[in-house]
Amino acid sequence: MSPTLLPDGTSASKTVDQLSSLLWQILSSVNKTHLEPPLVESDFGPELLARIKLLRSSPDELYKNSLDTAFKGALYDLVTKNDAINTTTLPVFCNLLDLSLVLAELEISGAGLPLDLIEELFDSQTIPSCECLFQYLESRIDRVTAGVEGGKGKALILLRLCNELLKRLSKTEDTIFCGRILIFLSKSFPIGERSGVNLRGDFNVDNVTVYDDILQEPPAVVDGMELDTKDDMEVDPKTEESVTGTGEADIGSARSPKRQKVDAGQDTSHKEPTILDANTLYPIFWSLQHDFADPPRLFIKENLEKFKVGLEATMAKFKKAEDDSIKTTGKVDVANGPKKTDEKKPGVTVGEKRKHIDAGDDDIKGEGFNPKYLTSRELFELEISDLTFRRHVLVQALILIDFLLSLTPQTKEKWKDLKTPNRSVQYAFTLGPEDEKWAATTKEQILRSLEPDVQGRLFTRTIKTVLIREQNWVRWKAESCHPFDMPPLDDADIEDAKQKAAKACEIPESYKYTMGTPALNSLWKATGDIIGLEGLADPTRHNLPSPESFRQPVKDAELELLDAMFPDDIELAQTKKFTNTWKALRLASRDRFHIFNKFDDKFDEKRNDLEMLFEVEEKAKEEARARVNQQQTPVITTAAAAAVTTPTKPQEKALEVNDRNSLSNPNVDNSTSTPSSSAPAPAQIPTPATTPIPTAPITNT
Repeated sequence: MSPTLLPDGTSASKTVDQLSSLLWQILSSVNKTHLEPPLVESDFGPELLARIKLLRSSPDELYKNSLDTAFKGALYDLVTKNDAINTTTLPVFCNLLDLSLVLAELEISGAGLPLDLIEELFDSQTIPSCECLFQYLESRIDRVTAGVEGGKGKALILLRLCNELLKRLSKTEDTIFCGRILIFLSKSFPIGERSGVNLRGDFNVDNVTVYDDILQEPPAVVDGMELDTKDDMEVDPKTEESVTGTGEADIGSARSPKRQKVDAGQDTSHKEPTILDANTLYPIFWSLQHDFADPPRLFIKENLEKFKVGLEATMAKFKKAEDDSIKTTGKVDVANGPKKTDEKKPGVTVGEKRKHIDAGDDDIKGEGFNPKYLTSRELFELEISDLTFRRHVLVQALILIDFLLSLTPQTKEKWKDLKTPNRSVQYAFTLGPEDEKWAATTKEQILRSLEPDVQGRLFTRTIKTVLIREQNWVRWKAESCHPFDMPPLDDADIEDAKQKAAKACEIPESYKYTMGTPALNSLWKATGDIIGLEGLADPTRHNLPSPESFRQPVKDAELELLDAMFPDDIELAQTKKFTNTWKALRLASRDRFHIFNKFDDKFDEKRNDLEMLFEVEEKAKEEARARVNQQQTPVITTAAAAAVTTPTKPQEKALEVNDRNSLSNPNVDNSTSTPSSSAPAPAQIPTPATTPIPTAPITNT
């Protein structure tokens, strides 16, 4: 058989050997021992890259296949030399993958070459090595997923390698790694990618919950006497009659979920939920997981009635567990239970015990993730007493009840206006009125039971938010997952938006009418005031009048009151008098409030309070002058007497100050008491320089 030849007549095997040699030369020239930063074209030798380009005689598939073969050969050699991929050997593989990325970006090799190499590498490694290698995909996600389009090309390779890797992982042991892969896929593909939206609305019916087959043993009989077992003692007396009085068929139904049957015609809506013992409730409780995993089972009337009975019995048991917790601890149960840091075991110190968990206790608190329920009968009572476990089950019930409420006639009526309906998620089953009422009532009961405290209310609000958003996704899926990403704007639209924005930012011309309208403008001008803010800022608008300015208006109002003959005129004159008086007294209180206590307390409508203010003020001034005169020397010359009789303006101001001080403290007699060192000295009246002041008192003759 003749060897395969390239278009230029060169043997394909020889070309592969030349490419392999060049690849090893390029890799040996790179001295990188870390994952970051990624290698680019400038990190490799330009001469060696040029030699690879020269070997490419034409852009045909044979050359690309030869390059793929050379890369895979180099990859297998690295896998053979390194037993496993870890933090030490990871950079060696990353250099080879970065080189394939550079050649793909330069369009020398195929666009899917890097993903083909990564897929081959994942298939040849163990789970720990794959987890370490996955860091490369996460760090180069922008370059690896460049040009990915759903349903073809690199997208198919990326989906295949991630799905194959997920099949190899355990959901219980490799939960974090599975989450990393799903997050990577969500970042790599658009949200409307049809390969990840489950258009047909299939449920995961393979998620089967397996639990123990419990056979209830009859009560033990010793010497003709029945002995109560522990489970029988825990049954409520009212409940025992309802449980044991149902007949042999009900006892057999409690032994296994396969034999549980509920009378479809039995009306249980008006009965109080019974609290079953652990053995009776165990198979009923775990059989609910079949309905949670496959909701269309409830379209059958018998299964729906059976689900109702099981859910009501479960909620009654949960309520009893919550009440027992409150009675025992005196407070509402907290998720994940209380911390236990005081427990000690022989041979184990407190520092060594759960050292890692205690260090990250803040992160663990509030988390209750279990990849799979533990269905052992021995753990059933402990699980029911756990608040986190009860919340998980009630949230499952909420999700299923929301699914049932989406099948009511009112909800289906809203879906008739869909343009491109997805018939796969539009079920023919319609929920009846009685079942709808039960579903709504049960949903309210579950929500109330989830919020016993502040943490419960926060948890319930989060669940409500998630369920509301889920309804939007359900409608989007019912509309056949129409794309909601908007195309980029055209250049013409961008230029138009720029012109409109520039026009909006221009400074507008001043408005013709300053006051807003022509009528307001003319009305304001008629008043004679300045128009606009300048008129409002006029200083004359902010000057306060003096109380004396109201003296004449009050007198005029009194004259009008004397001349008034009619009640309206009398009332108008009184209003004018009282208004001006009140304004004057209000202004006088700013600096003459100390003389208000000198007013006459007798009320008289005819008196003039403003005139009384001025009279009291004048009288106070005269008293102040008399006190000042008494404080002076008794014998003075004629010139000094004249000076005292006619005080100057500074003296009048001093008298006013002294008068205010004396009136503010009426209990002190300034004529006889001597001012202390802390009190201000009284104002002295200056005397002429020619008048001598006697040094000793002169008696009168």
